[in-house]
This record gives sequence, structure tokens and C-alpha cells, in this order.
Amino acid sequence: MTEEPDDEAKEALRDEIKDLSEKVADLEAALRAATRPLSDVMSQLEGMNHIAGNYFRLLELYNKKGSISPEAVLPELKDPIAIEIVKVLFEDSNLNVTEITDRLRDRRGSASRTIVRERLQTMVEDGIVVTQDGPNGVIQYCISEDVSDRWFRLLGLRR
Repeated sequence: MTEEPDDEAKEALRDEIKDLSEKVADLEAALRAATRPLSDVMSQLEGMNHIAGNYFRLLELYNKKGSISPEAVLPELKDPIAIEIVKVLFEDSNLNVTEITDRLRDRRGSASRTIVRERLQTMVEDGIVVTQDGPNGVIQYCISEDVSDRWFRLLGLRR
């Protein structure tokens, strides 16, 4: 004949199991609280690693090309005037042909509105530059979103 534990013993076991369950839950909560800062630190380290990687990529680009310029984003752009136009538009967008020509004259010493207009038209066709209507119906030019995105990716920035 097997002896069944009495009700008092069963109750004591239930209390002990309940007490142990509470302690396990407390330990789980403490462990979560203790590991949360570690996860924050790891996420910050990943961010710093990303920044450092971008920095070294920029240094490598500077070392190879001698500068960090739009030419790195647009290697297909070979014409020196077109490259200068892109540089002008990276510095200040929404410029008309005359404003771009004036800026090129400041940089290069000379520039023709006709040649600037031709280069701009080619770059619009190639998707490098986009147009928009400015005040008094004057067409203004700016760098396309695609080229801007390529520039940001090259610099390792998110947009």
C-alpha cells in the first residue's frame, strides 16, 4: 500500500513551487535588465564601426583621386566644363544658365552661356541634372535625386 502525501505536504510543495517560480521570474527580469545596457553598447559600437568604415572609404577615395569630388560619383562625366557645372550645382542648386555661367567664370576665368546651356541639356538627357521652373518662367537647374543619392552613398550617409 502506497502512502499518499497528505494535504499539508501537497500544499507545502505547491507553495515551494510557487516561490521558486517567482524567484525564476525575478531572475529573468534581472537578467533582462542587466543585458539591456550591453545591447545598447553593442548597437553604439556597430554605429561607430559604420562611421569608421565610411571614414576610411573617404580617405581611400581622397588618396586615389586627390579629392572627394563629384567626379567620383559620376565617372562617366569626362568633360571638364560639365564636371565644373556639377560642382557648381552641388554647392548651390536651383541656378539658371546665367548664374551657372557666372560661377564658372569665377572658377575658370571664362565661360560661354551657349556652351553651358549645351552641357546642361546633355546632362538633363543623361539624368544627371533636372530642370524646374523658376521665377518669371526662367528655367533653373539642380542635381537629380539619383545623383544626390549616389553622392550620399559614396559618402556613407543615409538620406
